[in-house]
Amino acid sequence: MTAQVERQAVGRVGGERPRRRANRVRMTVVAVVSLAVLLAGVVWALSIGSQPIPLSTVLRSVFGGDSPDETIVQIVRLPRVVLAVVVGANLAVSGALMQGITANPLASPDIMGVNAGAAVCVVLAVTTIPVLVGTPSVLLAFVGAAAAGITVMVLAGMGGGRVSPVRLTLAGVTASTLLISLTQVLVIFHENDAQRVLFWLVGGVNSANWDSVGTVLPWTVAGLAAAMALARAMNLLALGEDMARGLGQNVERTRALGAAVVIVLCGASVAVAGPIAFIGLIVPHIARRLVGTSYAAVLPVCVVVGAALTVYADIASRFVNPPFEVPSGVVSALIGAPIFIYLARRQKATT
Repeated sequence: MTAQVERQAVGRVGGERPRRRANRVRMTVVAVVSLAVLLAGVVWALSIGSQPIPLSTVLRSVFGGDSPDETIVQIVRLPRVVLAVVVGANLAVSGALMQGITANPLASPDIMGVNAGAAVCVVLAVTTIPVLVGTPSVLLAFVGAAAAGITVMVLAGMGGGRVSPVRLTLAGVTASTLLISLTQVLVIFHENDAQRVLFWLVGGVNSANWDSVGTVLPWTVAGLAAAMALARAMNLLALGEDMARGLGQNVERTRALGAAVVIVLCGASVAVAGPIAFIGLIVPHIARRLVGTSYAAVLPVCVVVGAALTVYADIASRFVNPPFEVPSGVVSALIGAPIFIYLARRQKATT
């Protein structure tokens, strides 16, 4: 009997090694391909616009130069691309964490009202409360995101134990709709700021500059580092509350830390780029299809794929109505809405 058990153990170990090796190869391939796609999008975004710029000039301008074309790349296009990369990574990682802490595959910062809460707080300061005009938009967005996220979780009954994914989604959609309506009312009653605010509310990086990048970058570094540190805890949480508690996991603390990271990443992103929709919903699903369910792999892939999707959405926004541009949030919504419907239809209705 002992010999048989030993043979079974050796067989399991022997089968585990090829599986791990295959996973590493798969992760490497996904990383290389994703980075190549992102790099191609970055170069393409730097070269197109009202003034087409040759690839050689684009590459030269990144390392210096003062010709007119090189100046356009350095001052106008490069910060726009960098901001698209940063915001896309933030929203994608936020979506993965949100889906993990709520155990809801349909959760995302925009569906759960976090983006709308951040947006309404910024618009309220711009249009209605002059004393808040000097307050950094990032701090205002943080307050709005936190208030909206906490409200949705309370409405869904998360503090009382297990919560239905459907109930959580309905609470999020209801809160998001209410906040968006409130934002529209503020815009209607303050027509002088309407054009500037409406363009920002759609979401996009069209008006990016290096100040915007400098505003969001410190929060991005801190938020992404914290998200990666939570990967193991999120893996345990994905096993279910009972299993996670049995393995010594503090479920409430994990959810609180995850929610705090979501608020930091979303608040910073909305402050500089507006509430870009659906990136946080669809990218985590793409990442899981590519590398499996481990957050140690999903979160880094979300960073690259989210950045790439936002960059390509920004590129597509330049071709919708040339020579004019539409906010890239329009393109991401056109891509994300059908995918959301597909994901919603796949979920079994639970109450």
